[in-house]
Amino acid sequence: MRHVPKPSGPRFVADLRPRIVVDDELDWFFNRAEGDMGLTSNYRACLGRLADDDYRRTAEDAAEAAHRHRRIRLWLKAIPDSDAGVLQAAYELREWPIPLFDALGRLTGVYVRMACALDPWPADRASQQVVEMARAEWLVASGAVRPRDPAFAVLRRQAEVRFVRAHQAYALARSILRGRRGS
Repeated sequence: MRHVPKPSGPRFVADLRPRIVVDDELDWFFNRAEGDMGLTSNYRACLGRLADDDYRRTAEDAAEAAHRHRRIRLWLKAIPDSDAGVLQAAYELREWPIPLFDALGRLTGVYVRMACALDPWPADRASQQVVEMARAEWLVASGAVRPRDPAFAVLRRQAEVRFVRAHQAYALARSILRGRRGS
């Protein structure tokens, strides 16, 4: 692996924001990729003539989406699992309690996962989501979601740092692997 120099000098807030292309790419991967690859439900077919058929997905569209999905998955596999998990927690759409999401936005999943650090962690993803949602609801019910509270602020800052690190690791892997393949 080639050596990538670290930036010198002070870091500005603008340097820590996710890059729009990468942000859109990860959002697509975790939330819309399956539908774009043609892995959709039969709901539209059940609607019959009532379905809005203005958009027809072609085989080429599905193939292009599958190629894009494989490429992004390769980049995610090139970063540490912990960073990929942070990105999944940040981008995977969930029905978080509104006060929690209002206070944290994109960081909600990362914050909740960090708040689960001492909970028993199940192996399967469905059970993990149950634990995360229970913790999220507990955070709201217990009154722990107070942006001026120092404990809330500390965990939020830790979630921000983890998110930025994971995002930068992905962007770096993306640029290195893209350069190798010319894709």
